[in-house]
Amino acid sequence: MARVKGTFFIALKSFIRARYGNQGWKRLIESLPEKDRVQVEMSVSMGWFDLDLIVQALHVLVEVLGGRDKQLAYEFGRFDAEQDLTKIQRLFLRMANPAYVIEKAGQYWSRFCDFGEWQIERQGKNQASASLVKCSIADELYCLELSGYLNRLFEMVGAKNLQVEHTQCRARGDDKCSWVGKWD
Repeated sequence: MARVKGTFFIALKSFIRARYGNQGWKRLIESLPEKDRVQVEMSVSMGWFDLDLIVQALHVLVEVLGGRDKQLAYEFGRFDAEQDLTKIQRLFLRMANPAYVIEKAGQYWSRFCDFGEWQIERQGKNQASASLVKCSIADELYCLELSGYLNRLFEMVGAKNLQVEHTQCRARGDDKCSWVGKWD
């Protein structure tokens, strides 16, 4: 079973509380199956959680709090990226080319996820592609969350006039999920 660090739930809780207050977090918890409620409610950043539970929480977020607007998964991804990078890290990363930063982010993936592998390819000074391979999940909302995360990560490291396209998706039947980013 694929697993993700509990930092996901810490960020999700912060995101929901910022947008919907404590009542929003309570609604999300109450909308989960009973067997999963305690795990999510008591999650800690260093714990490991099944990827299925992460995906289920994204679906509940969109269904219950987002009125079925899938864009909410994307917006959470952006928020999650902001939570993951400290201001000091952002300052240092701004000095590097965004493609270099994405290469390094791919290397850090295994600290937070025990599945999948990122393949990063620079395609010139202002373009890079990133593919998540060996991934056991094929879920549209998970990909939207990752898209939001990648977009915000690029922005935080200084990419201007950013365009990121999700060119391949396992949820659409492709064998991997790929993104291509272009910036000034």
